[in-house]
Amino acid sequence: MSTDERPLDVVVRFSTSNPDLILNIDKPSTTSNLTLKQRIRSQLESPASAARLRLIHSGKVLADNAALEKSVNVTRPPPTNDESKSAKAKGKQPVRDAVQPAARVYIHCSIGDALSSAELAAETKAALEADAALESKTAQPISTTALSSGQQDASTTPAPRGFDRLLSAGFTAQEVASLRAQFLAIQAHTHTPDTMPTGPDLLALEERWLDNTSNTAAGGGEGDTGGFGAEDAGGLEDMLWGNLLGFFWPIGAMCWLMREEGVWTRRRQIAVLSGFLVNLTFGFLRVMN
Repeated sequence: MSTDERPLDVVVRFSTSNPDLILNIDKPSTTSNLTLKQRIRSQLESPASAARLRLIHSGKVLADNAALEKSVNVTRPPPTNDESKSAKAKGKQPVRDAVQPAARVYIHCSIGDALSSAELAAETKAALEADAALESKTAQPISTTALSSGQQDASTTPAPRGFDRLLSAGFTAQEVASLRAQFLAIQAHTHTPDTMPTGPDLLALEERWLDNTSNTAAGGGEGDTGGFGAEDAGGLEDMLWGNLLGFFWPIGAMCWLMREEGVWTRRRQIAVLSGFLVNLTFGFLRVMN
């Protein structure tokens, strides 16, 4: 690996409830996005490991044959104190190759329909050919004729928002609908039926989900709450207030929970039950003593 090539830590966030996956890419300049898909498949369980994968970064679908380094926006960290030292200050230290710290990027992964054995074998073969082409510097540039014509046709119409942006990037309407259904299923854990986002609010939430990767990478990963960013910040509030209600007001909270459906989110309901169980535990210990 050349001394000026920096490895990448790719954080893969799935459209389903799968936990984030971190993959280290030593040579991003000669690693195709197809090879990245192969590595993601090796970490997934069936049936997701044999499903169609779409990689999204900053609202754009990554081209299969393109190099990973050219497909993502990498924010370089500031130089360390060791790098800023002058040659005189370093003294007669032994000369060693500088070890480049890995930069972190975030990529969304959409899990689609199942692929056949022939399609999976073709993808594996294409990944090897794409990597070989990148290493020999014979990779052909990706044709943008279809994209440019599509942009010209859509110049007089409003720009698509939310997951509809993916239609112009190669997604089918069925794949977009499946991705939106998975997204709404996850949002159901943080919203009641009355507060579930719809219309423009849902599109804005989808926009934020698509764009939060570049914002997180630009911020160096600080303030990352995981999942869908600011939406998961309400999880701490649900857990706190749910446990307090269940502990200090157990009877009333349990009656309210059983009689009124849809008032609290699923996460807050679990927190109320948790606080109620803690209250019972303390009461049992007090009686035993």
